[in-house]
Amino acid sequence: MDFIFKNMEDAIWLHEYFIKRNQMFWFHESFFQNQKQYFITADEDTVPLKDVQVGFIQFIIKKKRIDWIKDILKDYFYYKEESEQNNIIDIVIDMLNGERKELTDIIGKINEEEMIMEAIFPLIKHQESISFDSVIKFRLKDYFEKLVQYAEMAIDEYKMEQEYQVFIQTLRDYLSTREPKLETVRILFEENSIFYNKNFKEITKQELTDLMDRRLLTNHPIYIDSVTIAPLLSIAPRKIYLYNDSLDNGLIRTIQNIFEERVILLKKEHFKKGKSFTIAGNKV
Repeated sequence: MDFIFKNMEDAIWLHEYFIKRNQMFWFHESFFQNQKQYFITADEDTVPLKDVQVGFIQFIIKKKRIDWIKDILKDYFYYKEESEQNNIIDIVIDMLNGERKELTDIIGKINEEEMIMEAIFPLIKHQESISFDSVIKFRLKDYFEKLVQYAEMAIDEYKMEQEYQVFIQTLRDYLSTREPKLETVRILFEENSIFYNKNFKEITKQELTDLMDRRLLTNHPIYIDSVTIAPLLSIAPRKIYLYNDSLDNGLIRTIQNIFEERVILLKKEHFKKGKSFTIAGNKV
């Protein structure tokens, strides 16, 4: 069985893949219509069909996939800057690896190995010679189109992440100009965010309103959460204790990103213990 390539690097990669696994494959080159071609030939008597199939799948996923995504970003969406390409590719790979469920739930998860296997298995099983370029053009069209969809979704996510970073930096810049109105603020996350001072005394809504910098809501060029983030920015405390049993909370992550080392995360039980201890101490 021969695999035929126009690209020497591709042929070498697949050849080395099989050689590293002690499988009998030979590499050679020849000319056809004045064009050099590269051949990977399997010893069909010793190399199981399944191993050939697995090798081809790994070649596409590990060697060609990123090349194709880069081409898609450059040719379909005109992203030519390498740093931008790499950031978007990271998102695509995360999606393909099942690490961006919120995105794949929208666009649909794909089983790469299954898609590639369905495309190449009939060829491996029934043909003596397989042209890799023909496989790409005719057999992997659905897979390639899915990569285009994933790239488009990743671009949208990348743009949102860039906007979020600008949002965070803008609020950090604002925070750097503020003097603390309270040294310490505690926030208990229930149905709503409940503010407390360092002595676990609740800060009323009226008190928060009095502490609020109105310009933050009226003059600021970007939307700011008026219930939690705006009061925190207005108060600009040196320490912020956040009490919640789950860290999988977008608001908490945003507070951490803005206030950085000022934030201390604790579970709700720490709030109850701290409040009880403070009340008991005050009674004494």
